[in-house]
Amino acid sequence: MKLKSLMVITLVVLGCSFALAQAPGSYSFWSSAGTEQYCNYNVITQNSGGVAAGLDNTSVCGIAYNSAIVGFAASTKNDGQPAYGAGIVVGDSIYDASCECFSGLQWTVWQSAKLSKEKDGRFSGKYGWMGVAGSFGGTYFGDNYGYISAGAPKAEVASQKTTSGKAPQARK
Repeated sequence: MKLKSLMVITLVVLGCSFALAQAPGSYSFWSSAGTEQYCNYNVITQNSGGVAAGLDNTSVCGIAYNSAIVGFAASTKNDGQPAYGAGIVVGDSIYDASCECFSGLQWTVWQSAKLSKEKDGRFSGKYGWMGVAGSFGGTYFGDNYGYISAGAPKAEVASQKTTSGKAPQARK
């Protein structure tokens, strides 16, 4: 009986831990108003052992190269952040992909393990992602956040902007 109880408890714990991880797949980003879909989207190809990896697909945005994303499972507290909860944090090389150079800029994204609630084309509830931007010199220069849905963005978003916004001009 003890062995059977231990097996059930182990299965419940494993099931809960897998439920908190971002599943492999494609995830689209929406504005904080939930009315604008961004052209780039994350494709999670690996999420195991606490490590998440994949790519930020920027092909719909007209950027020649996709950017690498890699990070880990992480939770953010509800302490004033626009988005919070269990999910993943990934570093994203979108600025380097955009300029086809080493920009020295970093886009970092927290992505929720749960999709945003959507009903009749409208989002509600907690935001599903947030990102912050900075430079190798330690300068913070922007952030963004909004809702998250499954799948790639619609084809008509090609003219829309990326989640990371426009990179600041390089110093000369």
